[in-house]
Formats: sequence, C-alpha cells, structure tokens
Amino acid sequence: MVRILFFGDLVESLGMASDEIELPPDVTDVERLLFVLSQRGEMWKKMLLGNPKLNVTLNKQFAEKSSPVKDGDEIALVGFSVI
Repeated sequence: MVRILFFGDLVESLGMASDEIELPPDVTDVERLLFVLSQRGEMWKKMLLGNPKLNVTLNKQFAEKSSPVKDGDEIALVGFSVI
C-alpha cells in the first residue's frame, strides 16, 4: 500500500487531499504510478500527465518521474492547473 497526498489545485480538481492504494505489480516508478492514477478520469489525466507544474516528493524528498516506488512509500503530488 502507498499513501498519496495531493496539494495545490489538485485537491479541488481531483476532489481529495489524500488516498491510499494497493500498489499494482506493474508500478515500479513514479511515472507509472501517475499513469495508473490518470486512468481515473479526464481531470486526473489533465492534472497528472504532461503537467509542467506538477512536482512530486517521495518520502518527503523531491523525486523524478524515474524514481522507484515501493510498498509503504508516501508520495506527495503538488500541482497547479495548466491553462
């Protein structure tokens, strides 16, 4: 299980401040996690994929999209709407 925290415009746009999900077996990095979350709907896709204003932390450290994700991690997504 991973804990995901949402900040900035993501809270209002996605309708939640946090979530906990079972990590699918094919999710091994931040980029794949964002892709899986983007499947929740158009707004998720808009806010998480290709958003230059999206920042990610992994266990309270800034992370790259290639950073590995594992069970027990805390991922924080800080994003602002793209016009």
